[in-house]
Amino acid sequence: MNTILSIAVPSYNVEKYLDKCLSSFSDERFNDRLEVIVVNDGSKDNTQQIAEGYVARFPRIFRLINKENGGHGSAVNAGIENATGKYFRIVDGDDWVNTENMAALLDVLEHSEADMVVDQKREVDMVTGDTEYFPLPEQVTKNQVTDFAVICNQYEICTYIALHTLSYRTELLKRHAIRLLEHIFYVDIEYIIKATMEAKTIEFLDLEIYQYLVGNVNQSVSSQNYVKRFSHHSQVTRELIRYATKSDAQGTMKEYLDKRVCLLINTHMNIALIYNKNRREGLRQAKDFRSFLKETNIAYYKRTYKRYAITRILHSLGVDYDKLQKLKR
Repeated sequence: MNTILSIAVPSYNVEKYLDKCLSSFSDERFNDRLEVIVVNDGSKDNTQQIAEGYVARFPRIFRLINKENGGHGSAVNAGIENATGKYFRIVDGDDWVNTENMAALLDVLEHSEADMVVDQKREVDMVTGDTEYFPLPEQVTKNQVTDFAVICNQYEICTYIALHTLSYRTELLKRHAIRLLEHIFYVDIEYIIKATMEAKTIEFLDLEIYQYLVGNVNQSVSSQNYVKRFSHHSQVTRELIRYATKSDAQGTMKEYLDKRVCLLINTHMNIALIYNKNRREGLRQAKDFRSFLKETNIAYYKRTYKRYAITRILHSLGVDYDKLQKLKR
């Protein structure tokens, strides 16, 4: 039987969580249909030993790759290189999946002709155990292959195409040599933009798969970690500006690409001007980036100028992340 789905599990020092992650795939129904590639990204704890135990017990499901530490992007790249399944997806080592629904997903993927298949996730608070389910919008047509260009600019739909919900045709990843930046955070958006730009069709499923652990103060998406890793976010933003500048996309796909990259630019300015409590440093970072943007892509410079001007005003008024959240309420 051909492998239907390859799952890369980027794992760095996740001994506290990895057993729960891998046990959610430990089902004989998945034998030879599901390939779980644990990518041990230079862990210093017992991550490797835990993974080895699963490979020994379930050799028809699990594989282990040990490599030097290279960051999330490097682990994803290793997963893509070694994937043999029809589809590919990513499950981080501190998260897990709904096992029963994973079985249903494999049945769908076996017969699907879509380039991308998008399902649903649930967030689980690591402290309280409270959960929040994220269903697809009602207007989404489910269980039907759709031309991606037709729906790509419906923002309320496309926000659901995320690292945690996407199964992607492996052959496309390999053919277009999609690789992520290494040794940095925030490559999720790089993967989503580069992958979706090479896809022609998409299918949405009414299946809850991903169980996403939230509430960890060390998570890269916390406001102060954004500030601390501003240079990482800058590298990803600059890479996607470079990618978009060279792209030959036309029509609705170009509009989609431009919107996604400009949203990223706006976020980058928020990190510098709003999130950063060192107001002088943030202003310098913002000015340096705007100079780069003006030289690199004048269209994006002009398109994001109004939002930048508003953010500068908020910065001058002393609005920080906490105050911004209050304003949003």
